[in-house]
Amino acid sequence: MRDARSGRVIDGRGGIAVAPGRAVRMILVGGAGVTMLDAWVTRGRWRVAVPPLDLVRRGGADEPRDLPVGFLRWWFFTPFEGTLFAATFMKPGMLWLLRDGDAVIDLHVGPCSRGERLTASRRVHGRSEHVEECRALAVPRPDDAVRYVDDASGLRVDIVLESVAVGSPQEEAFRDPDAPDEGS
Repeated sequence: MRDARSGRVIDGRGGIAVAPGRAVRMILVGGAGVTMLDAWVTRGRWRVAVPPLDLVRRGGADEPRDLPVGFLRWWFFTPFEGTLFAATFMKPGMLWLLRDGDAVIDLHVGPCSRGERLTASRRVHGRSEHVEECRALAVPRPDDAVRYVDDASGLRVDIVLESVAVGSPQEEAFRDPDAPDEGS
């Protein structure tokens, strides 16, 4: 993860748990096992924590302009949702333009070194975010690469999948991190 404003680079490991159409949980762990980022997003609520900065922000169905909550909802819950208003064949690949509420999304599919590249850009309220992934198959596999870029902040996140779990994540991964324990 690279912050363009400070030039700071955080190298870490993490996990992403997805309950398709319902919730996503992302945790990034830096050096010495310190949690650097804990993001929990559902359709109706979200929480983003950056423990080293003692920062925790929460919200509902809103889409804050300075956090990728709307993008995470779109990418993990409804990546191809929207009204198609243009499409064309481009060398090499296809381009589709979608409108989803106030957002305009362009999707481009073409070849990459491992097989197929999917590039998606989402623009809403002056904010532009992009994701690019290169994968060998339609399902995620180890060594697949993903890059996320937020044009407004310059934040860039590069991910290389080390492993992909076979089963579904435990339901606890999708509970509100601030909710009291059910056993308490």
